[in-house]
Amino acid sequence: MTSRMVIDEMSLAPELMPGWLTALAGLGVLPVKVTCPPEVASAARRPPATPRGLARGHYVSVHEHGVPYDLTVDTTTGTPAEPARSVLRGVIPVARDSSAGGGN
Repeated sequence: MTSRMVIDEMSLAPELMPGWLTALAGLGVLPVKVTCPPEVASAARRPPATPRGLARGHYVSVHEHGVPYDLTVDTTTGTPAEPARSVLRGVIPVARDSSAGGGN
């Protein structure tokens, strides 16, 4: 049985992403870049525990780690289900390769 998981991480320091990939080595990781304009991201971050401006303040820095992405999804418009389906379409071949012994 294959376990699948999504780790939703906003890497606030460039040195953190390579550590994640090292920790997850051999698990068929699919790095996904999630994009939208900073004003859209700021408007979407409404939970009281989230400081206003967090998304805007890290808009560029979250992608400065130098790790290439396998997939980019834009969340500017549409429903949350649309980019989720794009990610799932990207994950399914990775999962098949991993189960066949040919993982990433």
